[in-house]
Amino acid sequence: MTEESMNEELRKWIEEHKDFRDIEIEEEDKRPGEVTGKCEICGVRDAKYRCLKCGRAVCASCYWVMFGVCKECISEDMLKKLKKKDTGIDEIR
Repeated sequence: MTEESMNEELRKWIEEHKDFRDIEIEEEDKRPGEVTGKCEICGVRDAKYRCLKCGRAVCASCYWVMFGVCKECISEDMLKKLKKKDTGIDEIR
């Protein structure tokens, strides 16, 4: 694949996935440092991640690894698309 065709494929991919860009990172790492303690959303499980949007320390169940945000920060539109499995990614067989 040439660089030019790769760039064209990248442009097509970006256009197809532009709806997934609605997750904005407000400030870079609002709460820097190690993630410790309980999840700031459910309060039950140990926190493993830090949300890129709000900075909360959250557990795996309350975090969307694919997007880097907690379940409180993901948009309703994005949730609808995910529930419909409208991610724009072909199923791997």
